Amino acid sequence: MQAKYIKALSIKRIYAERIIDGSKKIELRKRSIGIELGDLVLLYETTPDSLIKGGFIADKTIFLPVSQMWSKYHHILGVDKDFYDLYFENCEFAYGTFIYQSFLFPSISLKQIYEICPNFTPPQATINWRNNWYIQPEWIDALNQGRNQLMQEGKLSEQLRLFAF
Repeated sequence: MQAKYIKALSIKRIYAERIIDGSKKIELRKRSIGIELGDLVLLYETTPDSLIKGGFIADKTIFLPVSQMWSKYHHILGVDKDFYDLYFENCEFAYGTFIYQSFLFPSISLKQIYEICPNFTPPQATINWRNNWYIQPEWIDALNQGRNQLMQEGKLSEQLRLFAF
């Protein structure tokens, strides 16, 4: 049941570090990537690092015209204007998932992931964590803590409490 709320997101180390240190409060993408409110998003740092050592609880996801996203949220996007403009070149909309709470976890390398997660393939954008894959106890603690806080704040409805663990 817990894996239902866990995703892995492909991300460069610099942006993973900014999410963990709190200077990046919105994860940007060119399209919706299926992250939902209350999900635990594991930050799969791409090569050369190829590991998971952090994550975040997702808040709401928004989409705005590219220029509006920058003008409204530039101070919390964790990227500079040149990168932003290049990344969203020829895009009409920017999608952003707010980071509700971030976490630093014990590192798990790609080699270790392959050993304990049958048929794992590093995400191109995001992947859903499978029920038969290893889940670190710290991930469960973070997921429970984040979802409980979102429920207490009224961001997750009472109906979703049926799925709480």
